[in-house]
Amino acid sequence: MQLFTIIWTLVCAAIIIGYPLYLFNRSSSTADYDKAHSGPLSCNTVELLSFDVTHQLPGWSFTIDVPEITEEVLYNNPILFYLESEDNCLKLPFNNASLGYTANVYKNVGKVYVTFKSLNDGVSNFYIPSWHLSKLKILIIRSRDKRIYGDWGAKPEKSPIHKGLMKAGININDYEDILGYFSNIAAIDFKGHFIAPMPKKRQRKVTSFKHQDQELCSTA
Repeated sequence: MQLFTIIWTLVCAAIIIGYPLYLFNRSSSTADYDKAHSGPLSCNTVELLSFDVTHQLPGWSFTIDVPEITEEVLYNNPILFYLESEDNCLKLPFNNASLGYTANVYKNVGKVYVTFKSLNDGVSNFYIPSWHLSKLKILIIRSRDKRIYGDWGAKPEKSPIHKGLMKAGININDYEDILGYFSNIAAIDFKGHFIAPMPKKRQRKVTSFKHQDQELCSTA
């Protein structure tokens, strides 16, 4: 009887001590799970915006307001830009050997700035005819999936993400190809198709550099 009492006492003590520890560990695990699956890092989406730029041409540059590019997005999320011509939709920057120009893109908080230069010297402004370009497509990578999140710099051969895309047979320079790849991994959040308004008369006087305290960022 005395042995039974001792055993019973030990069992009760184990329950009294062990159960709070179990609850504590369970709550910690739940908190860790919630932390890992909440907040901006868990957002498995790719935002898509489309802009009609026909009213911005002819010209050697254009500026578009993109409020979705916040300061947080600018410094934490890869952003891809694709320019649609009469033949295809290619990733910026790119060279158009047939017409003889190079297209470059710069981004800032709430702004996207696209310029066109002559391939002959890389400096002279190249005026794009109104019939040549139609849309600017912007992809904001919010997904943290390792298959699409990574270094989207100007030197793809140095990026493991780019190497993975090439190995999978995906052409990052082709908009339809990359969008199809993204849609199999993350949700495509289409924000809408917008018409970029016609610039005000000769407001081209370098109004693009209005925010002189903020540096434009070159992108690939």
